[in-house]
Amino acid sequence: MDEFLSEKEQIQYIHEWWQENRSYILIFILVVVGGITGNNAWKSNVAEKQLSASSLYESLAEGVSDNNSETAEEIADQIFNGYEDTIYFEKAKLAMAYFYMSQSRDEDAANSLRDILQKSEDNEISLIAKYRLAKIMLYQKKYQEVIDMLLDNNGHAFETKYSELLGDAYYGLEKYDAAEASYLMALRTTNQPQVVDAALIQMKINDLPDLNDSIIIPEDETEITSQ
Repeated sequence: MDEFLSEKEQIQYIHEWWQENRSYILIFILVVVGGITGNNAWKSNVAEKQLSASSLYESLAEGVSDNNSETAEEIADQIFNGYEDTIYFEKAKLAMAYFYMSQSRDEDAANSLRDILQKSEDNEISLIAKYRLAKIMLYQKKYQEVIDMLLDNNGHAFETKYSELLGDAYYGLEKYDAAEASYLMALRTTNQPQVVDAALIQMKINDLPDLNDSIIIPEDETEITSQ
């Protein structure tokens, strides 16, 4: 604005400018305020949904712990059909897989675990699901499927557990050299947090047919146990 305009002229200029541009300014303000309000409302809804899912999951865990099939399945169904986008969806799948296994409902457990592997973006949950699914398939004597699933899955916290299961699968297929190699790999990684019973693995090696050279492990390593 020209600094030489009189005060009256300046006021008149501002008034005219406002009349010409106020609609655009008001629209801009409404958009900004609406965006902030909408974002806050969305965050609030997400938080409320997570909190509700958390409460349901706690009830589910109690039902599983109490071996209450009706309660567990009813609550799980609520989580599966209303909270798919929360972190408790996959946790509920894992909990129900564990529950089904305790009920000898192996196929239901396997389906829950496969669902996790197909959809989960959580690496730790996927590792647990894969391990438990492999144990079910071993029980079902699906040895080659176990090998296909676990082979080349190393460098993570479950490497020891996977190696032992691979050894069991190779043993089932009577591939004893491969079984021994897998068991030895498991023994070499028993310093990891997710470990197995080293003495039990040694027994498996000793029981392999036509393999006379088994390793001897120190007594202080026999206390290493799995979760």
